Amino acid sequence: MYGSLFWIEWLERLDRVLTGIRMDLPRAASPRGLAAMERSTRQLSALTHDLQLLDRNVLRNGASSGDNAEELERALESTLAHLTTLAELQDSGDADANQRALAGLDASLRNSRHQAAMLVEPRRRRA
Repeated sequence: MYGSLFWIEWLERLDRVLTGIRMDLPRAASPRGLAAMERSTRQLSALTHDLQLLDRNVLRNGASSGDNAEELERALESTLAHLTTLAELQDSGDADANQRALAGLDASLRNSRHQAAMLVEPRRRRA
């Protein structure tokens, strides 16, 4: 298990990968875009694996943060599934299915970012 500094590094890597995916979306149908999506899939897969190695006990809010980490893991797995679907659809030439896959990936990226923010969001204390 890796501690708090590894969480910071991991979250920075996650931000870079998610930002990169979002920037590559407009050109996803091109051969260079497809290569970028494949690279992003590998990077996101590695991040999802690394998330399982991080020590969730160092998170600020104990059990609820552990639940947030699980939600983040599910969101990242969903994003991976959308990336894979998009890559498979590139070969089919179905423009409508491709647009639906892009929209699904976009929503999944937003959810992944939201779950990451929930993980590090400071909680208000009750008086």
